[in-house]
Amino acid sequence: MWRFQSKGATIGDVFLPSHVAFHDRRNPLPVCDLYCIGTRQAFSTPDLLKELNLKAGKLSTGNSLDICPQDEKLITANDAAVKDMEGAAIAYVADLLKIPIIFIKAVSYIVHDEKPDSDNYLKNLMGGSVALDEAVVRAIEFTNGKRLSEL
Repeated sequence: MWRFQSKGATIGDVFLPSHVAFHDRRNPLPVCDLYCIGTRQAFSTPDLLKELNLKAGKLSTGNSLDICPQDEKLITANDAAVKDMEGAAIAYVADLLKIPIIFIKAVSYIVHDEKPDSDNYLKNLMGGSVALDEAVVRAIEFTNGKRLSEL
């Protein structure tokens, strides 16, 4: 998952996104623009956020590893702290099925920090993956046996 340098995160920081939206589905027609962005709220988990000491922020989803100027503009408009390639699609399906969704995302790339290439991404992916693994285990331990209202 990518992170904007201006938001102050580093490789391996773990986020619990509050909202998710698309940034690469563009249609300027009235109402269609809102459909294309498709903002959805993740299930609120303030106790999980506090217990695991995770970072909060909005998530923006697109289909490309790199970012074009139009994507960057929409990511900024979405007020996103982090970017991925799957979150909004998963949130869309969860919404259709009326299933609460919680995202746990680890930073593996800093936007504007380095040249966007696969070598840098793969190098940093390990650091993000280790942090994500630890956070997910802690989240499972914390949520085990709890009701949604206790998260």
